[in-house]
Amino acid sequence: MHRHTVLSTLLMCTALSAPAVRAVDLPDTLPSDLDALSLADKAPAEPQAVARPWRLFVEGSLRRTSIDDPDSRYESNRASIDGRIDASLAPGIRGVFSNRLDLRHSNRPGVDGDVNTVREAYLSWAPADHQIIDLGRVNVRHGSAYGYNPTDWFKEGAVRSIVSLDPAVLRENRQGTVVLQGQHLWSGGSLTAAYSPNLGDKPNSGTFSLNVGATNPRDRWLLAGSTKFSDKLNAEVLLYGGEGIREQLGLNLSGLVGDATVVFGEFSIGKGPSLIAKSQNLEADSRYRSRAAVGLTYTTSFNLSLTAEAEYNDAGPTRRQWRALPGLNPLGQLRFLETSQTLQDLPARSAGFVYATWKDALVRRLDLSAFVRRENETRSRVQWLEARYHWDRVDLVAQWQQFSGSRQSIFGSVPQSRTIELALRFYL
Repeated sequence: MHRHTVLSTLLMCTALSAPAVRAVDLPDTLPSDLDALSLADKAPAEPQAVARPWRLFVEGSLRRTSIDDPDSRYESNRASIDGRIDASLAPGIRGVFSNRLDLRHSNRPGVDGDVNTVREAYLSWAPADHQIIDLGRVNVRHGSAYGYNPTDWFKEGAVRSIVSLDPAVLRENRQGTVVLQGQHLWSGGSLTAAYSPNLGDKPNSGTFSLNVGATNPRDRWLLAGSTKFSDKLNAEVLLYGGEGIREQLGLNLSGLVGDATVVFGEFSIGKGPSLIAKSQNLEADSRYRSRAAVGLTYTTSFNLSLTAEAEYNDAGPTRRQWRALPGLNPLGQLRFLETSQTLQDLPARSAGFVYATWKDALVRRLDLSAFVRRENETRSRVQWLEARYHWDRVDLVAQWQQFSGSRQSIFGSVPQSRTIELALRFYL
């Protein structure tokens, strides 16, 4: 256990011992520099409260997980402390620190384990109104789609603790990448350049490890330019590469159709190996591979947002390739699923994704969220549902998730077939 990390957490808790704010009014994330001219969200954003320089909550949960069948299950519990500070240190200089500590225990061997995730820790300097330079661990996010982001290249190896399958939560809770990043802004557009150095060659699962071997395993770079063609159409072009990485080209588009519908498309292409080759340590079958996600979000007048998305991954296995995996390795399918999760890549060649979120559903302060993803090669599904009720400083949360399909299918092969969780969150 690194004493400096524990001390940082305690100092953060002390610094945040200020008058409490209403949890229902506090956004889950504070705005970052790279959000300034990012593509339009999948749904029109609802009005936000005035941004505050800090956020802190503690959370406890009880979970029951079924393995393959309802008669084989185990219980686990989790206690978490989650905080973020985004403060001005001097004129033109910001300091950002974001951290989450998950203390986990289970009655099944190998499932528990405490994990601390330093999501962000960086300094941001604005030498001019139209220029921003960041140095440190930054959560670099790109992509206009919701469920699958082919141009979000820095997501690989970034998740240390999965507390929800919600794509938005996965993006928020992952580790950032140590980068030197610069951004130039102008009216209707931006240009961003980021360099991520090699800081380690393998992940470190230690509780308080900074885990830079997972987030910075090689020298990498990213160039991104965005422009606003009109009030209803935005575009972003990206170029990504690095040590041992063939250049990848990406494109993001989003546009407003009418007053309540946003359409989006996200595409990438470049040479690289298949997911099977990566997971089985086979000789790289490098060739040009494309990835894409296209869809739309419709928002009703009663706070219900519906997103439908079609997803494609040329690096994913066909049905024949998936069924042949056990012949290569008896544990080949499990190893493949682990690799896909680490890379946060779509484990199937194609899939359909539907997401819904309903604010103040049926009664005030009750929010419902759900998604279904169905992959088309072996016809299996993953489903997730959350109900969240808000009080002034407390959230009560119930989650359910299930992987379904035949034992030979992609999602049906996930050992943890069903999970139910009850959580209580206190905003401090």
